Amino acid sequence: MKFCWFPFGVLGSGMRSSQLLAIAFIIASLGLSSCSLAQISGDRMMAATADMTMAQPIAMNHKITVFRSPTCSCCGQWIEHMETAGFTVQDEVIPDVDAVKQRYGVPNDLASCHTAIAGNYIIEGHVPAEDVQRLLAETPAIAGIATPGMPVGSPGMESGNHIDPYTVVAFTANGQLSRFADHP
Repeated sequence: MKFCWFPFGVLGSGMRSSQLLAIAFIIASLGLSSCSLAQISGDRMMAATADMTMAQPIAMNHKITVFRSPTCSCCGQWIEHMETAGFTVQDEVIPDVDAVKQRYGVPNDLASCHTAIAGNYIIEGHVPAEDVQRLLAETPAIAGIATPGMPVGSPGMESGNHIDPYTVVAFTANGQLSRFADHP
């Protein structure tokens, strides 16, 4: 028996073209009727889409390489945060993380306990996954982003419900700094 491809499975070629046409018509009708049920004005549709995007983080299958010290437990917690957000993490446990920071040009005043590379960007410290996702989606002309120090409440630095406000800083290869995101 010969088979032909059909979007919803494999159908035997013994089916008549009129049967295939009827199935296609039914499927198209179902699709159109569901569209007519969802008629929402453009502004409301965009707002609904924005609300859904904000409510659920987009799982991205980006690779990120993390360089960290073998003695740092908060780095492991940040890695778990990134994996939960859909990142594939390559964990590089090394004795000298400062050498990596120097090699990639991380400004000293932005340094933290681990350095990561995602795409063509440097990610320094406890940057939230949503900020890394935004960085990779927007692809700004910067070298990377950083969460300076180790603010309580940032990913991997959780301490109950306490969260210190902190800023994720964007930096360029020539050392220019700007605000990338604020977190309460």
